[in-house]
Amino acid sequence: MIRNIPTTVRLHSHDRASLLAHFVALDREDRRLRFGAPISDEGIAAYAMRIDFDEDGMFAVHDDNLEMVAVVHVAPAGDAAELGLSVLAGWRGQGYGHALLRRAVNYLRNRGVREVFVHCLTENGAMMHLARKSGMRIVYSGGETDARLKLEAATADSLVAEWLEDHRGLTVKTLRQNARNARAFFGGFARQG
Repeated sequence: MIRNIPTTVRLHSHDRASLLAHFVALDREDRRLRFGAPISDEGIAAYAMRIDFDEDGMFAVHDDNLEMVAVVHVAPAGDAAELGLSVLAGWRGQGYGHALLRRAVNYLRNRGVREVFVHCLTENGAMMHLARKSGMRIVYSGGETDARLKLEAATADSLVAEWLEDHRGLTVKTLRQNARNARAFFGGFARQG
C-alpha cells in the first residue's frame, strides 16, 4: 500500500484546515509534548492561524484518505530555524518523523539556514530518540532540552532532491485523491444496486 512509503508533501495556506484537524487530533499528552505545555483547541487554532506558509516550511505525511498523520513545522529566523514535529499515535514507529526531519533539513539548507534546533521537554522520548538518530547535539537543562544540528550548504544534489521530493509528494497525493474519488464514485453504484 502507498501508506507504507514515507512520502512528504509541502503544505500551503489552503491546507490550514487539515493541519488544524491534525493538531486537534493529538491527545492531551501529545499536545503537551508537541507544544511544551497543555494547550486547548482554541490555542491550537490560534497557533494554526499564525503560521506563515510563505516564510515557514510545513510538511506532512498523509494516509490513504488524505488525513495528515505526521507534520513538521520549521520556522526560520536568520541563520537558524526551530522545528516542531508531531505524529499521530497510531502511526508512530513507521519512519514518518525521520522522513519529515530529513525533508525539513533539506528544505532549510537550500534556503541558506545554517542550523536547525528543537526545544522540547526532556521527557519527550520520541523527539529525543529522533534527535539522537539524526546526529543532533543535545543539551539538557533540567526539564527542558535543546537539540541542534548544523546544516551543510546547499548543493546541486540537495536542490534536485528537494525538487524530486516535491514532485513525488504531489504525485502520491494526486493518486490518493483519485483513488478516494473512485471509491466514492463506485461506492455510489454499489449502494444503488
